[in-house]
Amino acid sequence: MSFFGIFYRTSLVRRWRNWRCLKSVQKKFKKALTVNLPFGIVPSHTVTYKQKMRTKTLLLSAAALAAGVLASQAQSNVFSANIVGYVTVTNQANQYVVLANPLDNGTNDITGLLPTAPNGATVLVFQGGALQTSLKNKGNWSQNFVVPPGVGFFYKSPSDGTNTFVGNVAGMSNGIPAANNILELVGSPIPFSGTISDIGTNTLNLGVLPNGSQILKFVNGALQTSLKNKGNWSTNLSISPGEGFYVKSGADTNVIQILNLQ
Repeated sequence: MSFFGIFYRTSLVRRWRNWRCLKSVQKKFKKALTVNLPFGIVPSHTVTYKQKMRTKTLLLSAAALAAGVLASQAQSNVFSANIVGYVTVTNQANQYVVLANPLDNGTNDITGLLPTAPNGATVLVFQGGALQTSLKNKGNWSQNFVVPPGVGFFYKSPSDGTNTFVGNVAGMSNGIPAANNILELVGSPIPFSGTISDIGTNTLNLGVLPNGSQILKFVNGALQTSLKNKGNWSTNLSISPGEGFYVKSGADTNVIQILNLQ
């Protein structure tokens, strides 16, 4: 047999062996892919499980909030569900009351915060270190001030009235910044009620203010002052949702409020 014949036959044998080897590898590779395929399904199952847990958590949170609100309806004028609700406040004719925005309605301007205010009503807010005035006339405010949640303002109406703040609770955690020795007009950014000595979750948490701090609140048309000394307030004032008050801290303090639905 010639060299070419031997080479050609040997080449065919090698090609045949290579073809069998290739087919064997393909079968094993295909078999391997088929066996390991289920791992591709795991992420889908995991996402579905998390989504169900997230939905369940939200439903439980909403239920917990609703239960807490129902329990408090007999004690306050706050009604809420799913972190959305309203707070009602009242005023007497021709007397200034100190209010505060307890909810976030999206714009937080006084047109939205005081939708039923009659002509002749007046609002005073602190801006630039001084009280600025807005008067309502012919259905419009002379200045449409923005009052974020937790900021206080004065309100006077020519007639007795009830105002309803409507909006969302401004977060599960919020704060009242209190600068050292600066008198600030504030309110509770989360619609909590309680006393100024309260400390902890689901409270006003004003008890964390340091010694030397003062809180001033309008009571029967006059300012009543409470001073903190040796860890105690001279008068344990009560604060309601939607009610404004003055804070003068003995040191730079951020009064953190936390809403816990569990």
